Amino acid sequence: LMATMLNGAAVMDAALLLIAGNEFCPQPQTSEHLAAIEIMKLKHIIILQNKIDLVKENVALEQHQQIIKFIQGTVAEGAPIIPISAQLKYNIEVVCEYLCRKIPTPERNFMAPPHLIVIRS
Repeated sequence: LMATMLNGAAVMDAALLLIAGNEFCPQPQTSEHLAAIEIMKLKHIIILQNKIDLVKENVALEQHQQIIKFIQGTVAEGAPIIPISAQLKYNIEVVCEYLCRKIPTPERNFMAPPHLIVIRS
């Protein structure tokens, strides 16, 4: 599974690290995903604290501190942590705004022959 994830990550310019707001952080898969981000040396990362509609404010704030502690000393340190609710579409416009304004578009040579990458699973 990790090999498949890294295969897909090889073509990424940025990462969204999604963390369930109603669970302790980090969960095993969250640690694996952050490891993949570090292996791929991705520099543009947004952390999404999802499901905040399912928890009380104090729980969300406590988990926010868990996230900060978890990413300390990693490539994700200093990445924005955006609280969202995917179900209720809370703060999704903030995520879109951040993607458009803060994640640079990589330079591409559109006159060069196409370069295709096959990602297998």
